Parts: sequence; structure tokens; C-alpha cells
Amino acid sequence: MPTFKNLIAIMFLVLGLSAQAQDYPAPSPQYTSPVPSSRFEVMQSPLAAKWTFRLDKYAGRVWQLVRTKDDESSWEEMPVYDSLKVQAPTRPRFQLFTSGLAARHTFLIDTDSGKTWVLVTGKRKNKNGSEYEVTGWQPFAE
Repeated sequence: MPTFKNLIAIMFLVLGLSAQAQDYPAPSPQYTSPVPSSRFEVMQSPLAAKWTFRLDKYAGRVWQLVRTKDDESSWEEMPVYDSLKVQAPTRPRFQLFTSGLAARHTFLIDTDSGKTWVLVTGKRKNKNGSEYEVTGWQPFAE
């Protein structure tokens, strides 16, 4: 038959375990937890929703979340300059990384070759002279 001391010990054990369970942080909503062999992944920088990307981990193609003229969300494919053309990809080999400090510290890496691209933003001019912003992936100086 349990004694009063045993009941007190069990109570403190249960309270201690429940308090410890509250110490673990909630998962970050900026990152998905895809199955390791999944082809696509969505990642958002903690800096701004503007830096939300969909990555084809097999081929290294990247899309950015944009707003359409009708104020709808859409994926717009981004240029990956000097990209490797992966013939008939069969497994994940590309990964995105963002530091959370600044958008310029966002990288696309080919995990097989190590080739790395950095997120860049620039201005271009329309034929009428007005400027527009272009965002893409430039090879990282090695």
C-alpha cells in the first residue's frame, strides 16, 4: 500500500516531467519538415514573407512567393545563373539556407558538387525607362 511519502514523490515526479516538457520550443513556422526523399520544400526567411521560396531539391529550381495583379499568391520561378542542368534527377541534392540576419545571406547549394549561389536583387529598366526589381541566384565567388 502506498505511503504518504510515496504519493508526494510521485506527485513531484509528474510535476517535474510536465514542467520539463514545456521547456522545448515550438517548431519554427518558417521551415517545413519534409520527408528526406521529398522533391519539394518551402522555406521562409524570418526576415520577411517576401523571402519565401519553393525549392525543387532534385533539379535546383527555385520559385519565390509573389502577389499577382489580382492580389493572389503565386509562385514565380527565379533565375539560377550558370546553373547545372541535372539530367533525370532521382534524388535530392539541392538545399536552401538563410541566416536570418540579412537576405544577402541566403544561399542555394548543390550538395553533390558544393557549387553555391547567393540571392541577389538588382534593378533593370523597361523599354519605357521605368525601373523594376529582379531577384535571382548568382554563383557565389569561390
